[in-house]
Amino acid sequence: MHRCLCIAAFVAVTVAVNFLVDLPTALISCHSLRRLRLSPLSLGSLLLCATHFGLSTAASWNPDLFVKPTGVGSAVGGAPFTILGPAGSSVRMLRLYRNNGNIGYLRGAVVVFSDGAEMRAGAHKDQFSFSEFALSSNDLITGMTLWAFLPSWSWSGFFSLGRKAPAARVGRIDVTTSQRSWGFGIDNTAKLSSKAVDVGSGVLVGLQGRAGDGLDQIAPIFLKTLSSSVVDNVVFETPAGTDGLHLVTLKEGSAVWNGTDYSWNFAGTDTRDVSTTFSIGSSTDFSLQTTFMTSLPSVLDLGFSATWGYGTTESHEKSFGRSTELSWSTTISLSADIPAVYCVAMVWEGRVHVRWSGLQTVRADSAAVSFPTSGFLTHVTHGKVETLSSIGRKGVSGIAF
Repeated sequence: MHRCLCIAAFVAVTVAVNFLVDLPTALISCHSLRRLRLSPLSLGSLLLCATHFGLSTAASWNPDLFVKPTGVGSAVGGAPFTILGPAGSSVRMLRLYRNNGNIGYLRGAVVVFSDGAEMRAGAHKDQFSFSEFALSSNDLITGMTLWAFLPSWSWSGFFSLGRKAPAARVGRIDVTTSQRSWGFGIDNTAKLSSKAVDVGSGVLVGLQGRAGDGLDQIAPIFLKTLSSSVVDNVVFETPAGTDGLHLVTLKEGSAVWNGTDYSWNFAGTDTRDVSTTFSIGSSTDFSLQTTFMTSLPSVLDLGFSATWGYGTTESHEKSFGRSTELSWSTTISLSADIPAVYCVAMVWEGRVHVRWSGLQTVRADSAAVSFPTSGFLTHVTHGKVETLSSIGRKGVSGIAF
């Protein structure tokens, strides 16, 4: 009986925690607790049980990385909300709903994050008109303006009825990026008041404010201008055997003894392109120049065969390419005993496209946060040049190699 109760308790905890871990910690507000019919005490017990049973949540953003929020609207209407994904995610789509009446103030918002998670605030009924604004991983927000709408009302009417004055609402949001502009809400802004938002790095990671049957207050959450982004603890998917390895002939040559002994030098150079490109998950790009502390796949030349290995750990840019000069030189003495020689210069070329995973750390001032990330590496490299020589011997029918 006791065992059955424990199993039932575990199932209940797992279901409830799975609901909660879909939301960042900051989203578990009093409003969320009312929906779950949990008290703060029972929430604490729930999370304690989650820890006991080995359940975990994704890393949260460090609030010290955020720009001080700028908001418009009422501080008393609706219930508090915070829309914020886990560390490493950013907003990829913002959908706003507006009122269908004479005044199209904003009623609700839906945010889709780079990791695919979706969060909502306010009202978003089918009969409301809406507009969507999509952001790509390299699309930085360069400006944002929030517009507040204060409904008109009559002093005498409200005092005679004993009613409170109407609270301000969110009237409109305008966004400018490095590529385009977009806005939605009340079209005529003549009677609206506006606030310009400090967009910091231009990376929008969430929204906060108050909402009920409309957006009573809103304040976007932006990352500060980041000072660095570094990926380390990189683990590569191991290339299978010799996949991507090819033996390339650079040059062939031959020489024949002409009756006088001499030395023949088989030498040359060949210029080849080498490149390295890390593609990083769209949720963790931030349009920032990220560096990678890792050892790259390298060609281990075994002569007539080769395999993949790894070099030393160094700092690498996200994408770089250059030309490398491959050279070779060998000297053969030709004589009656060695009447002819054939030489070939070859090199193992490696082209690999593998998945990687690692830990990304972003910093702004003295604040930092780390989170898992992954992507693909496209890498072109070469081994050392090998020179093979075949000595010709005189035979009855001439020189044979």
